[in-house]
Parts: sequence; structure tokens; C-alpha cells
Amino acid sequence: MTLKDYNKLKQEAILTFGRCHRHSQLLSSLKEIFRNDINSPRRYEQLTTIGELLKILEIRDVLSENNVEPLKQIAIHIPNNKELLQNINEYELTHTPVEYINFNESTPNAVQNKIVECVGHNDTNEVIDKRKQRIIEEVTENIGTFWRDLARSLGIKERDIEEINKNQKLTDSKATDVMNLYLKKADKQTWFLDLCEALESSRRKDLANKLKKISVMNI
Repeated sequence: MTLKDYNKLKQEAILTFGRCHRHSQLLSSLKEIFRNDINSPRRYEQLTTIGELLKILEIRDVLSENNVEPLKQIAIHIPNNKELLQNINEYELTHTPVEYINFNESTPNAVQNKIVECVGHNDTNEVIDKRKQRIIEEVTENIGTFWRDLARSLGIKERDIEEINKNQKLTDSKATDVMNLYLKKADKQTWFLDLCEALESSRRKDLANKLKKISVMNI
């Protein structure tokens, strides 16, 4: 099972939830179940969709590619639904946990050097390309409405941003165009660190942290 499988599973959970009756009451029940994980009264009150709930659970590192237990909890609470729960169980059975190389995050320079080394130096071209593709997919599939902020932080011109917005309807497609423009002009040695900094500037530090994990992943 891959990142795409995980994202498809999340999307299935969102669609299944949206089709159930009285989903407002069900969302309130689920918010209460995950209240401690949300860990913010303001965030708790602001959550109005199941998609927003899943996003905050990912930010809190409660829901991830390696841990879909929250999706299972949601599936259990959706009445007359077996297919979603079945798919989640199948995912858990077939998913190979993502393994990360451990390094001491208390030494920022060492962390930065390790990331640069893993993204672009000591591995085979095939491994490097796989990591890079995984990083790009993570950004394009999860940046959402922050795609404009990311584009500006990456130094993409405003006229190009407007052109992308006019030509593309889906946020995934807009983000893909942004990444394509960025990678054409990005420095081959620092593109990854520059991307992480741009994400943090765009208020998506959670996504930048995910990319840093992917960059040292044993693929």
C-alpha cells in the first residue's frame, strides 16, 4: 500500500460519511471522541466537516499512513456501512509501515545535512527519484487552499499564479503546476530545503515536517 492508497482511503471515508443521514450529529459525536487529540477548544469549535477533522488529526500525528485507526473509529460509527471498514482492514493487513531513519533533532545543522544527503547524494538515482516523486505527491495532494501562499513563497510571479488559477479548476492541478514551475528554476542542491522553508512560510509547517520524514525514508 502506498501514499496514494492512504489518500484514497481518506477520501472514501469522507464520501461515505457525507452520504450518511444526520451527519451533523455524527460529526459532533466524532469530535467528542477525538476531543483530547484535537487538544484545542478553538479548533474543536471551528471543525465543521469530517475532512477538517481528519486534517487536524494528521497535524496532531494521530492519523497517518502508518496509523489508520481513527478512520476505523469513524467507519464503525457510520451506520449500515461495511465496505469502508472492510477496506480499512485490508489496508492494515497489506500496508508495509514506512520506516524512518532516526537522527537527533536537537542539532539543526546535523538534521539539515542529513536531509540534504538523503535527498540528493548517497543513494542510487532510482531511490532519489522515488523520494522526490513522493515529496511532490505529498505537496500536490495536501497543500489544498494554501497553494497560492506556497507559490508566492517559492518566488513564482503573480501573473503565473493567476494564469494557473485561470487554467486549472482543481487545487491538486494548481499545486502540480506550481511545483512544475518551481522545479524548473530550483537549485538542484537546495530545492528541498527551500521547499520546506516555503511551506513553513505558508503556514504549513505540518506538511514541511512530513516532507522531512519522507526525505530520510528507506524507500
